[in-house]
Amino acid sequence: MNVKLINKYLPADYSDIVSKRINPVNPLTPDCIFEEMFCNFPKPVDLLMKMRNALVRPLGLQGGGGFRNLISERSDEEIIICKNDKHLCFWVGIYCSKPEDGWQQAAVTTVVKFNNFLGRIYFIGIWIFHKILVKSLFRKATNMK
Repeated sequence: MNVKLINKYLPADYSDIVSKRINPVNPLTPDCIFEEMFCNFPKPVDLLMKMRNALVRPLGLQGGGGFRNLISERSDEEIIICKNDKHLCFWVGIYCSKPEDGWQQAAVTTVVKFNNFLGRIYFIGIWIFHKILVKSLFRKATNMK
């Protein structure tokens, strides 16, 4: 896998990657995966995001506003989403290789740097949701026909 843009944000306090080799009927792009993962939430995920936003406001964390305005970098094969907050900064790299013999490599990488103790506490609270949601949304986005 040739993930490039996200690498400049490493090392970090936390990082993970979900990836898979896909053989789609129609080639995917980072934009396709981004739209499915970050703009077309299933109703339960949308509700969770709204609850999260309401819970973090008292901590001084920003919430809402969608993800399109968080795109900070892009290439033909990768999109970077960036959010800088006073407690933590995170970057998400959405990668999708060009088709080769009908196959593509797709990946979503999360990178987090904590700015203070509250950032660590916040992340501990959302970590399990992050793991479940990213895997589920990635599977949905890469299983498109």
